[in-house]
Amino acid sequence: MKLLVLLALTAVVLADLCPRNKKGGLHKGPRKFVDGAKSAVRVAGTALFTVSCSALSNNIESVVFGGNCAHLTEQAMCYGYTMKKKYEKQTGPVSYGQLAGDMDGVRDMGNLACGHARACYDQIAAAVKSCMDGNSNFVEQTLEAAELMYSLTYKSEVQKIVDSSSEPLFKELANLVMDNFNSAADIEAALNSFFSKENQSEIVTDAEFARKQFITIAQGFCDDGCFDKSAAFFEPLFTAMDAGQCTVASEFCGPCKENAANFLDGNQNVVMPCCLKKVAETGFRAYNRVEEKYRSIIDRFDADLSEQLSDEANYRIKGIVNELKEQSACIKEVYDGNKPECA
Repeated sequence: MKLLVLLALTAVVLADLCPRNKKGGLHKGPRKFVDGAKSAVRVAGTALFTVSCSALSNNIESVVFGGNCAHLTEQAMCYGYTMKKKYEKQTGPVSYGQLAGDMDGVRDMGNLACGHARACYDQIAAAVKSCMDGNSNFVEQTLEAAELMYSLTYKSEVQKIVDSSSEPLFKELANLVMDNFNSAADIEAALNSFFSKENQSEIVTDAEFARKQFITIAQGFCDDGCFDKSAAFFEPLFTAMDAGQCTVASEFCGPCKENAANFLDGNQNVVMPCCLKKVAETGFRAYNRVEEKYRSIIDRFDADLSEQLSDEANYRIKGIVNELKEQSACIKEVYDGNKPECA
């Protein structure tokens, strides 16, 4: 069985998600998209690392887009280009039928990540570690460069986006953030006001535990060939849900829930894979752990935020939270009624 999984992963890792011409080069559209991304990274690399780490500044493209990252980043950008072209002109909501049609791409990108993400991460991490080893002020100088780059290049553009938004809640939240956080020192001060030294130490410990757990779960997910199994589960499920009054993929309660439950009830041919159940159960436990451990801090943050927002914004937030809780409860109900028995 493991041999079959290995062969399947190998085939997908070598798959090509990029539209190419007869000579093997990228078509004009994706090539322009990829070149634009590389140009943006070069500009950012120059702005961020020229002072703190000239070696990384000079070689940022090869670190991010070369070596062990070359295949993964090119394929990811091609996939991004394909999704952009598919949805950029769509004005209506995304349907479950469209999500079903996207499952092959999600599967292929997932398997590519299984084959390349760890080595790519190690390559980038090694470059950053080299910078830190060579410059004790690397982090501070990079943050200072980031603040300057944001102030000179992006702040006015972000403000234009905020001002043009038709969503009052987004505008209030964005302006609140922009008014209060203009530097790393501002962020540090805000964190210190909400988290005691003990809290911060616990959060760092919990984050490290979560990081190690994520790596273990992700490796198991890949080893089990779970992107293939998950795609084989979700594609027919989403297709079956895309019927009747279930027309919007951002909603699950109501007709979509009924379609999902009817499709899964007693269906022996389409069953949630155990590897996916394992990830879901881990996520539920992690959420409950955070909710229980940090509830008082979350409540204090909510109260502080509420005082700084208008009644309209607070009403909107309350509606969003209630909607999320309702949708989550519907998903959990269908999940609990159809999760597989696993060893």
